[in-house]
Amino acid sequence: MMKILHMTPPEIHNGVYRYIFNHIPYIDQSKYEFSFLTRSADSLRATKEYESFRFPVYQLNSVQRDGREAFAREIRSILEEGFDVLHLHTSAWRGFLIEEIAMQMKVPKVIVHSHNSGLDFVDPAEREKLWRDHMDYKARFSMEYATDLCACSRVAADWLFSPDIPRDRIRILPNAIDTRRFRYSREMREVIRGRLGIKDRIVVGNVGRYSYQKNQEFLVRCFATAHEKDQRLYLILIGQGEKISEVRKLVGELGMQEHVMCYDWREDIPDLLQAMDVFCLPSIFEGLPISVIEAQAVGLRCLVSDSVTEETDITGLVKFLPLKERIWTEALKKADVEADRTARARKEDGQGRIDRSFWQTGYHIEASCGKLMDLYES
Repeated sequence: MMKILHMTPPEIHNGVYRYIFNHIPYIDQSKYEFSFLTRSADSLRATKEYESFRFPVYQLNSVQRDGREAFAREIRSILEEGFDVLHLHTSAWRGFLIEEIAMQMKVPKVIVHSHNSGLDFVDPAEREKLWRDHMDYKARFSMEYATDLCACSRVAADWLFSPDIPRDRIRILPNAIDTRRFRYSREMREVIRGRLGIKDRIVVGNVGRYSYQKNQEFLVRCFATAHEKDQRLYLILIGQGEKISEVRKLVGELGMQEHVMCYDWREDIPDLLQAMDVFCLPSIFEGLPISVIEAQAVGLRCLVSDSVTEETDITGLVKFLPLKERIWTEALKKADVEADRTARARKEDGQGRIDRSFWQTGYHIEASCGKLMDLYES
C-alpha cells in the first residue's frame, strides 16, 4: 500500500479539503492510504469524511515561526512513520523547512501544490509584511526542495513558483468534482425552495469563507441596492470564517434581514445550489474556486470577479465582472431565473452538455483522480 501524507491548512471547510475529500471515494483504498497532518486534528475527525473513511490524522503542534528546532523535531518524528508521498497543500510561502527535511529524509515524493493566488488578510500592514515574506521565499525556492510541483490553475502556479522554475515542471491538477452530486433536478429545486419559503423569489447565492478574499460585504451592498429595484431578489450566503459577524452586521444595517440568509457551513450545499438562480463570487483573488465549478455543474449562471482566472469558465456559464458596485448591481437586477437549466442538463446521447464539458476539461472527478494517481505513481 502506498502511504500518502497530506499536509493541510487548519481551516477544515475550505477548497483544499474539498479537493482531497472529493477524490477519496474514488481511490483504491486497498492500494492508497491517505493520511493528514494538520493543526486541527479534532475538527478533521469531526467530519463526515473521517466517519466514512477513518484515515489516519496527525496533530501538528508546532509552527516554524515559533521555533525552528521544535518544529523540525516534530516533523521528523511524523515522517519517520514512513510515507511514500508527502503532499503539501499551500496558498503562500512562509518557509519550506518541511520540504527541506522531507528531502533530507529521502521521502520518495515531495509534492508542493499551490491552491491560491493571494493573501487572505484584512489588515493592510500585515498583508504587506506577509507578501514580502512570500516573495522572498518564492525567489529562494528551487527544485532541491521538492520532487514535483502542482497548482490548481496557471495563476496559482505563477503566484507560488518563480519564473526560474520551468513551467513544464508544474502540473495543473483541476479542482474536480463528482458531477452526479450536482446534476440539476427541477423537482429538488422546488422541494428546497418550498422548504426555505422562497418559491417566488429570484435567489442569488454565494458559497465561501467569510473573509477578506471572498469579499461578501461587497456582494451584500450590491444586492441591497439591486433589491430596491426588484423586491423578488433573495440572497443566500454559505460558509464559515472570521468575518461572518461583520457580514451579518452589515445585513442588519442595510435593513436586509428579511431578504438575506447568512448560513454557517452546511453539508447540503448541492441541495441549496439547486434552489438558486444565479451564483456570485466577487473574490479579490482566487486560485481556482471549487464553488464556481460546483455551481456550473448544477447549471447555474455565474457572476465572478474579473480577478478570477478565466480557466474557471468550463461551461460558458461564467461572466467575469470588474469589482465595481454599479456594474454588479446592474447585473443582479438582471439575474436569471430558472431559464434554460433543464435544457442544459438534458441528456443527449447519454451525456448532457454540462457533463461533456466537465469530461473534456478534466474537471470530472474520475478523470482528475486518474491524473492524481499518475502523479503519485510516476
